[in-house]
Amino acid sequence: MVWGAIAYNTWSPLVLIRGTTTAQRYVHDILQPHVLPLMQWLPEANFQQDNLRSHTVRMSQDCLCTVTIIPWPA
Repeated sequence: MVWGAIAYNTWSPLVLIRGTTTAQRYVHDILQPHVLPLMQWLPEANFQQDNLRSHTVRMSQDCLCTVTIIPWPA
């Protein structure tokens, strides 16, 4: 899997994750080192992700409790 984020005035590096993306790997490899610092740097930005299981489990949602998330409709 390749992960990246695009904002109105910046972008994140592309992150390559080999193998299955579990909630734990998503939190430790994507959210904590990349998303949370980016969202702190862009305090008025909103975050959107699809409904992949690793994105919707409680562990991932708890990590994003300080971030405004835009829902992804089914």
